[in-house]
Amino acid sequence: MNRPAAHEIPDSPNLVRDLATGAFLQHQRNAVLIGGTGTGKSHLAVAIARACIRAGARGRFHTAVDLVNRLEAEARTGQSRIADRITRLDFLILDELGYLPFAQSGGQLLFHLISRLYEQTSIIVTTNLTFAEWPSVFGDAKMTTALLDRLTHHCDIIETGNESWRFKNRA
Repeated sequence: MNRPAAHEIPDSPNLVRDLATGAFLQHQRNAVLIGGTGTGKSHLAVAIARACIRAGARGRFHTAVDLVNRLEAEARTGQSRIADRITRLDFLILDELGYLPFAQSGGQLLFHLISRLYEQTSIIVTTNLTFAEWPSVFGDAKMTTALLDRLTHHCDIIETGNESWRFKNRA
């Protein structure tokens, strides 16, 4: 699946405001923010999370690589406390998926976590990759298809474009 152009999603500001109400959490909906580097994906995810937390929701922020590294370290000890804690939250932000690679075993652990969260805990993902590029992150096309099926089943997708705010506003 290719990224739509930003102009193809005219309701993005309204969708972001709607997500900030936290209503999506009651239905365990997910959100994927797709766009180039510096386009505000993480900023929007944090703003949505902050509004949800102010309204009483419980959430956690992790970069994808950091979470995978923590899951791998924990797997070596035979525990699953991180996943257990995350399943008790209202939402998880998974930031920067695709920016840095991780081992296929890490992709499998992340797949397992997302499968556990399916229809129980909302996930907000920020990524610079199209969905078609996700197998390069997870290392297994079939597993990635299954992950995307779960993640996008109840999901809002926001395209932030490709023009870097930092580059446009540099001194």
